[in-house]
Amino acid sequence: MKKSTILLPVMLVAIGALSSCGNGRAKNDPKTLNVVLYNAGWGDEWLKDIITKWESENEGYHVNLTSKYDVNTLINRRLASSKNTDDLYIATDNGWKNYAAQGAFAPLDDLMDETVDGVKVREKINDEFERTLDFKDAKGNEHVYRLPWTACMGGIYYNAKMFEENGWSVPTTTAELTALVQNIVENPVEVKGDDTRAVKPFVYTGENTDYFDYTVFNWWLQTAGYDKVREFYNYSSAENFNYQTAGSAYEGLYKVVKYWRSLFGSANNVVPGSLSYGNHQAQQDFFNGKAAMMFNGDWIYNETLNYGTPKNFELKLMKTPTFEGATQTDAAYVIGSDQYIAVPATSIKQDLAKSFLKVLMSNWSLSNFTNKSHGFLAYKNTDQSDIDRTNTYVDSYLNVRNSIAKTTTDASEAKIYLDGTLNNCWVKHATRPFLPLLQDSSKTVEECFDALYSNAKATFSSAK
Repeated sequence: MKKSTILLPVMLVAIGALSSCGNGRAKNDPKTLNVVLYNAGWGDEWLKDIITKWESENEGYHVNLTSKYDVNTLINRRLASSKNTDDLYIATDNGWKNYAAQGAFAPLDDLMDETVDGVKVREKINDEFERTLDFKDAKGNEHVYRLPWTACMGGIYYNAKMFEENGWSVPTTTAELTALVQNIVENPVEVKGDDTRAVKPFVYTGENTDYFDYTVFNWWLQTAGYDKVREFYNYSSAENFNYQTAGSAYEGLYKVVKYWRSLFGSANNVVPGSLSYGNHQAQQDFFNGKAAMMFNGDWIYNETLNYGTPKNFELKLMKTPTFEGATQTDAAYVIGSDQYIAVPATSIKQDLAKSFLKVLMSNWSLSNFTNKSHGFLAYKNTDQSDIDRTNTYVDSYLNVRNSIAKTTTDASEAKIYLDGTLNNCWVKHATRPFLPLLQDSSKTVEECFDALYSNAKATFSSAK
């Protein structure tokens, strides 16, 4: 899954209403709910099931679904159009902050006090997204303009069949992970079907090096501690980005990136060509047995289903190995701060959209999403009895999730974050250190973190 990280300005482009995907209903029909979905990673079968249920509970009403991969450009155009007839967006783009600030989304405050499965909606939303709910628009009005979509946990995914066949134990500490990598390199295992190649410990996608975040941030939480990382996300000062401050959160991030470099800085440890790989090419090499492990997000399972019938592949997620000197082992980073579910302010069917959202948040829907998409929506499921744990991947994933007591995202209430001046702990997404370190073996982690500190000082200075 390629996650969008670009803040899209609202373009002043007017377009006419599009046709209704062949169902013969006009898009401005007051009894037709027009839903737009970013269709990547988790697919759309889960949403089609919600549509069927909602339509069965609302006789005479229908849903017109626009489901596509390149959905951000479409949403951008439609929000700028005076003829926009969309009623609900489910998408991934940090631009949701721009849209909310400009008043392009309808307030959802009243929905927060309604109940689903006997729980108020505000309490139904996962705790890690608490700080992303109330948002001040450009006029200073504070409302809930955006709801979260999924609560992904990334990490180290491994080929369980390969581990079993070779007697490799799943590492529980970084020392064990280092030893496993060394074992795979020093005791080569032939790639099945290709006796000219040896299995590598890792494959990665050079196109999407943000995939490394999901494991590195878990290690960061382990070393710096949950409270320090959460405090860092207040973005109170550029000094928070000084990695040489002993005992600081950023010193902890520096330490774990140093360890990451020890894993991925050697050509012996990775599938050749990974630097040029897109996410699907890297995942296909993993699927085809060329690597034992991959750093990724939970959409990987659904995407591997498209690669054919697995012969020597069984996907599982390991709990992120405990970092040496860890102070906390029950915390994890959750992907999803750039995702949004929102109702356009121009919608004349906002009540219908809200009733649809209540079905989406229900326990039935949450379990169905896990069964169909093998991920988790960003809402608390108080009844997981319908989740299919005979699926060994889902079972491994649930075991990891259930071992985590504290979760966080990189979202913040700080103005410098909300106005898009600063994106996350890397200052800007483009300054994340993984790609330059992979591209240039002579570059040091210290050089990258010096640059991050400099960028933070410049960013905070210009934001005053």
